[in-house]
Amino acid sequence: MTATPSLSTPAPAAAVRPSPWREVGVYLGTVAGLLTLTTSVAAAAGADVTRVEQAPPLVQALLYGQALIPLLAAVLARLATTGTLRRPGWGFRRTSWRSLGTAWLWALLPTLAAGVLLWVTGLAGFAAGGLTPVVPLGLTVLVLPYVVLALAEDVGWRGLLVQRLAEVAGPLTVVLVSGLAWSLFHWPLVLFLGGAPAGVPVWFALACLTVGTTSLGAVLASMQLRWGIWPGVLAHAVLNALLYHVLAPLTADSGPTEWLSTETGAMGAVTLLLAALAWWRVAPLVRAAGGGTIAR
Repeated sequence: MTATPSLSTPAPAAAVRPSPWREVGVYLGTVAGLLTLTTSVAAAAGADVTRVEQAPPLVQALLYGQALIPLLAAVLARLATTGTLRRPGWGFRRTSWRSLGTAWLWALLPTLAAGVLLWVTGLAGFAAGGLTPVVPLGLTVLVLPYVVLALAEDVGWRGLLVQRLAEVAGPLTVVLVSGLAWSLFHWPLVLFLGGAPAGVPVWFALACLTVGTTSLGAVLASMQLRWGIWPGVLAHAVLNALLYHVLAPLTADSGPTEWLSTETGAMGAVTLLLAALAWWRVAPLVRAAGGGTIAR
């Protein structure tokens, strides 16, 4: 005989999914706290990011370790709000060689275009003496170390922040909040640790950094929602390897160069912005039926 459940027995409570905004808030708050702590220690020691090797070993470790802050903050935010790291949503999934190739090419073209435009217009000199075997490696083998650093950042900024924002917010919010927050993460390097080139006003360096980083972040957000985390990580790593191992050794100062080159220069900001607008037309993010954001 089967017992009939009592009408007074309460039904099991449905699992309540934690609010994305709570997890986003914990993540951003943790990033801000760790960034403030490490920057304060480095600034008190007189560290300069253009001469990191001259800083005390502990300060060097803190500065390089800032790349791990988004990863640590993402893990803490996920544990604090869900109690587990197993919840899906980081974007770790199998991706195609085509998507990886597209990401590599996209990172290559606007970054290389910025350098070439500076050379052909005479706004920067071409340092032929910088043509060493290291330069071609900057497009291939030397990308690999930057993959590790890019992954640590992208787990937080794209794996958590973009993914969670996309559950509840429209495309413009996803792009601007994630991109601007990522830009602000780099501001202390310019404001307090000597990241602005000599002779370039801090406000100008910050403006260029913000435009370029937000534009890059918009494309990486689209890649994240379309293909998962790996293509964006690769694009991020390729861009960094190009800047430091290809463009830097081949670019000579010709006067206005410091205003136009590197991550804080106007030329890179413009090419990244134009590339992001082109990407947005070809592969836009759109509002989902439920109010979130998806890749078309």
